[in-house]
Amino acid sequence: MPSAERRFRPFTEFVHAAGWETEFVQLDWIGTQPNFESHSLFGQVNAQTAGKLVMGFSLGAVYAHLGAPRARHLILGSISPFFLEDDDEPQRWMISYKDGNADTPAHVLVGAKEDGQMHRRATAVREFYRRCMYTVVPDAEHELWHPNYLQAIKAVLDRLAPQG
Repeated sequence: MPSAERRFRPFTEFVHAAGWETEFVQLDWIGTQPNFESHSLFGQVNAQTAGKLVMGFSLGAVYAHLGAPRARHLILGSISPFFLEDDDEPQRWMISYKDGNADTPAHVLVGAKEDGQMHRRATAVREFYRRCMYTVVPDAEHELWHPNYLQAIKAVLDRLAPQG
């Protein structure tokens, strides 16, 4: 996904500055995304993320939640409400957010200024995970690049950094 790597270069540089390496999950896209009729991307994510710290934002958070059940830790930013339980979302996968792995340690973030639907999804996902931290990012909307969102992610990364 060279275009994604270019688009997210400022974010990867931010993560590198926090002392972490990054890599993108490589996906073989089938049709336009999100493809609500297919679950094939979840298996592709799973194959590449076992034992790793996995971060996804928005739709990427959905892919991380459902596709990385063997991750060491998940960071789910502003997880999109595209699950079976999201009655107020007309387009959704017919798959439950409960199909993730509740034993995976997770950190769920949501912008304070995001709409009620996003907060309902973030709360439900937070309650799903047995070991979960939760952050409502002050003054942030659905924007990864918001300075407060970046600082919240850095705080998570700092907490997860190996103590040496």
